[in-house]
Parts: sequence; structure tokens; C-alpha cells
Amino acid sequence: MIKFFARSLLAKMIGLFLAVSLIPIALVGTLSYWSAMSAFQKIQYTNLEEAADVRKSQILAYLDQTMMDVKFLSSLETVLNSSNQLRSAVVEKPGSTPSGPPDMRNDDYSNACKDLNPIFKRFMEVLGNESSGYDDIYIVDGVSGVVLYSFKRRGELGTSLKNGPLRESGLAKVWDLVSRTRKPSTLDFSAFAPSGVPEMFMAAPYGPDTAGNPNFMMIIGINPNRIIKIMKTAIGVGETGETRLVGQDHIMRSETRSGSESAFFRKKDEMKPSAMALKGESGGVIGQDITGEPSLVFYMPAGISKDENLGANFEWAIISDIDVKEAQASTVDLVWHIAFIALTIAVIVAILGFLAARGVSKPIRRMSDQASRISDGDLTIEVTIESRKDEIGQLTRSFHSMVENLRQQTREILDGVNILMSSSTEISATTSELAASASETSSAVSETTTTVEELKQTVNLSSEKAKSVSDRSQMTFQVAQGGKRATEETVSRMNLIKGQMESIGETVVRLSEQSLSIEEIIAAVKDLAEQSKLLAVNASIEAARAGEQGKGFAVVAQEIKSLADQSKQATDQVRTILEDIRASISAVVMATEQGNKAVDAGSKQSREAGTAIDEVTKSVHEAAQALTVVVASSEQQSVGVEQVSSAMDSIDQAMRQNVEGTRQLETAARNLEQLGQRLKDFVNRFKV
Repeated sequence: MIKFFARSLLAKMIGLFLAVSLIPIALVGTLSYWSAMSAFQKIQYTNLEEAADVRKSQILAYLDQTMMDVKFLSSLETVLNSSNQLRSAVVEKPGSTPSGPPDMRNDDYSNACKDLNPIFKRFMEVLGNESSGYDDIYIVDGVSGVVLYSFKRRGELGTSLKNGPLRESGLAKVWDLVSRTRKPSTLDFSAFAPSGVPEMFMAAPYGPDTAGNPNFMMIIGINPNRIIKIMKTAIGVGETGETRLVGQDHIMRSETRSGSESAFFRKKDEMKPSAMALKGESGGVIGQDITGEPSLVFYMPAGISKDENLGANFEWAIISDIDVKEAQASTVDLVWHIAFIALTIAVIVAILGFLAARGVSKPIRRMSDQASRISDGDLTIEVTIESRKDEIGQLTRSFHSMVENLRQQTREILDGVNILMSSSTEISATTSELAASASETSSAVSETTTTVEELKQTVNLSSEKAKSVSDRSQMTFQVAQGGKRATEETVSRMNLIKGQMESIGETVVRLSEQSLSIEEIIAAVKDLAEQSKLLAVNASIEAARAGEQGKGFAVVAQEIKSLADQSKQATDQVRTILEDIRASISAVVMATEQGNKAVDAGSKQSREAGTAIDEVTKSVHEAAQALTVVVASSEQQSVGVEQVSSAMDSIDQAMRQNVEGTRQLETAARNLEQLGQRLKDFVNRFKV
């Protein structure tokens, strides 16, 4: 299919006509579909909202009317009087609990019931039928919570709502709520054993005492019949939709439209719309119905908690939905209508496109065949000129002129090609000879360049060697200068050392002379010690002679003797040390004499070395100056050779470019010759 449209102009034009006509239709249809779907959804949401709002109004009206009935009954004077009689008959005193059920044969109780029964009977006959939902009427003692009256007189009559069997029931809870708030109140549906069905209760206080506490409460029990009937109405929700009521515990407060089992107070609705409505929000979404099918859903709160007349502390959610398929049925019908219209337009456009395309494609196909013959080299064809005044006629006339011009140009090209062939042959031969000559010249230049490069390297090497020798000569000269200065400094220091050695010699001589003086002192000390010892001995003898009086002097004599011995020993030790010192001094004197001789010899050699280094310095300086001249000359030669090398490189590069250009010229000439041959072969294909 794609190849057919790609090859055939007729098919392309038909496809173009279809595209131009169907694309707008498709766009308009798509926009119409989405606009219609949005509009229908808004309409459906509006219908669902109206249905939910109607149910809300009906439920609130029903509950408000019930509360008005409760208040009306509690406001009757007969009811108040009869309630006092009932309390007297059932309860011994206010606040006490009866010991059992009331005695129906009690006159006070019977008389009170005779006054109440006609009123409540008439009320139940008129309003308490099955469709109204009124199940029973109760009068409860406001203080003790005892059920004083029950119209149907079931098991709750006479029981206490405080601590009796019904203390957990909705009846007891609504009594407790009114006792605390002292206002009319409503309690949500809850299981109630006496009736066997879930019931909601509405209560109103009446007959207040002096403290404002209610003496009695009028309570009506309501079964789900009326609520179910209101919610079962299918107006506004189509054939598949329904409206349902959901309590705060997410348990249904209505029946479902489909299903055999009862959903009231049994089935749960935990979907998001219900939760949103119980939060006080309202709106429409695409969600699911109670069976899980896709549906358009509208949710809203019932507004029971906001109705001050009811005194309710709970809320209900009203959910209305309709199946998505039913809601979009009108949109689907619109799509089918649009598709039918588009198909009809497509057929008409295809027929018109075929007729128009055939009128365009026929002459073009004929020109295509003629152009194919021209591409094969046949210029002898005769082009048919259309008499049409439109673009096709202009095209055929232009095509005819093109063929005529092509014939004339082909003849001229053929003549030019013959001339080109002969010229290109001559150019090719000339360029071949030129290329050979240029190649030989380039080879010679390359050899010369190589020789110059080798000479350049040699000159550079000589220059580098001369520069290196010059640098080393300069370094040698500097080293010689340093050696000369070091030698002079050595001579100076040797002279200084000689003077110091002479000073040391003189000091050692003086030390030797002083050691002789010390020897004399030591001899004198030794004589003194001998005399002290002798004196101590004489003192000891004299002390012995003196007896007891001379003992102290004997001790002193003994100490003097001991001191004389120690002095003698110390003198001997000093003499020994002095002899060692004298020996050392003699050695130092000899070493000093030898050092003086060595210093004289070193000083003489240093002066001779200084003289030799001075001569070497002069020679090195002269050699360095000569090498500097050699280096300058080598650098000039290197620069000259560098210039020659650069010139030869330029010549070599130019020759290479000439050779390359000659080769390119030769190639161009050969290409030109080949082109001429191909042009000749090409032109020969055409028949003129």
C-alpha cells in the first residue's frame, strides 16, 4: 500500500484530497467528542447533584416534620396532665425506680391511658402508617428514665433506661442526650430489640421543674421505611444509577437499586466519595458504584448535623451515581454520527480526487515516458503540446522547448568535445616531459641540501667544541687565580705559625726554669716536714715525762707527727708529678724545634708554588683569549652555513612544490583527457 502511494501520482493526489478533507473532520470530530463528553459529564453531574439535593431536601423535610410532631405532642396539655398521672401510677415518688411493670388495672394508670390513647391512635392512623416510618410513641420520666407509656406496649414499657435491659439501646441514649442538653435531640439508627429492626429516635423535653430539668420526654421511634422509600426514587439517575445514604460508620442507611439482599444497616460503603462527604465536602468524580462498576459519582453531606432543629450529633452522606456507559451513551452516538459523516465525505472526496488527479496525472505520465526515452539518449522524440491553458499546458510547452534546446546543446557539446580531446592529448604529453625534468632537478637539489646539512652539523660541532674549551680555559684561569691567592694566604699563615711556634718555645723555656724553682721549694718543704717530725718526737718524750699533765700535749705532738708524714708523702707525689712535667716539657721543646723547621720548609715551598701558579695563570689567560677569538670565528661560520642551509631548504621546498605541481598538472591533464573521452562517449549516446 505504501509502495503504491509512493509510485503513483494519482494515488498521492487522492490520498492528499482525503487527508485535506478528513484531517479537519477528524480534528473537529475529536474536539466535538471531548467537548460533548465534557458537556454530557457536566450535565450528568448536574443531574446527580440535583437528585442528591432532592433526596437531601426530602430527608431533612421528613426529619424536621417528625421533630415538629414530637414537639407538638409534647406541647399538648392533655399529654402533660396524663404524664403526671402516669408517674403517680408507675413511680411511687419522683426519681425512684418501679419494682416491676405497671399494673394496667390501676385506675390512675388506666384513666391516664384513656386520655392518651385516642390522641396517639389518631396520630398513628394519620401519620404513623407504614410509609411514614413512625414505629412507636414513648413517654419517659425525665428524672428516673422509666418508660411511663408505650403506644404499642412492648417489652420496654415500665423499664428503666438508666439501669434496665434497654440501657444500651438508642432509646436510652436519646433520653440521656436530652437529659444533658435539655434540648430536642435526634439519634441515628441503631439496633433495637423490641422492634427487631434498626430504629432512630427523636425526643423533646416537656414539663420542666423549677430548676429547668425536664420532668418528661416525648420520644418517637422511627423505622427505616420512610428513609428507604425516599432514597429508592430513581428520578434523575437514569436506568443504572441510584442514590444511597451512608452513615458515619460507613454502613448503608438505604437500600440498593440492585441486589436481592437488604443493604440497609448491613452493607458498608467505604469508598472515597463517602468519606469526603462525611467530612463535609461535596463534588463529582469518576469512581465506582456500590458493586465496583465504573460510574460517575456525586457526593454531598446530608446536612443533618447542621440542622439546629434536629439537634443531631451525627452526619449522613448522600451518594448519587450512574454507570459510565449509560452516562457516555449520548457521546458514543455522537461518535458514530461523526464517523458516518466522515466516511460519506471520504467517499465523495475520493471520487472527486480521482477525477481531478486523472486529469493531472495523464499528461504527466506521458511526459514521464518521453523523459525516460530522453534519459536513454533518444533526442529524436516528438513532444506533444497540450492545448490546455493551465499549468499542465505550460509544462508541456516548456518540456517541448527543453527538448529542442537539449538537441542543439548536445550538437555543440559534441563539437567542443572533439576539440577538447585533441588539446588535452597535447597538454598531457607536455606535462609528462616537464614532470620528468622537474624530478631530476629536485633530486640534485636534495643531494646539495644534504651536503650543506652535513657541513652545517660539522661547523656547529666545531663551534660547540671551541666554546666548550674556551669555557674550560676561563674556568682554569679562575681556578689558577684562586690557587695563587690561596698560596699567598698559605705563606702568610705559615709565617704566623712560625711566630707562634717561637712564642711557644720561649714559654716552654720559662716553664722549665720555673720547674727548677718548684724543685727547690719541694726540697725546703721536705726538710720542714723532717724537722716537724723530729720536733713531734721530742714533744712526745717531754709529754711522757710530764705525766698526766702532758697527755694533751702528747696528742698535739702525735697530730704534728701525722701532719709531717702527710706533708712528706705529698711532697714525694708533687716531685713525681714535677718530674713527669719536666719530661713533657723536654718533649715539647724538641717538638717545637722540629715544628719550626717544618714551618720554614713549608713556607719556602708555598712561595715556590705561588711563583709557579702565577706563571700558569698567565699562560691560561693567554690561551683563553685565543679561544675566545676562535669561538667568535666558529659562530660566524655557523651563521653563514645556517643561511646557506636555509636557502637550500627553501630551494628544495620550492623544487618539491614544483614537482608536486607538475605531477598535479600531469594528473589534471590526464583527467582532462579522460573527461574529454567520457564526454565524447556520453554525447555519442544521444541521437540528434
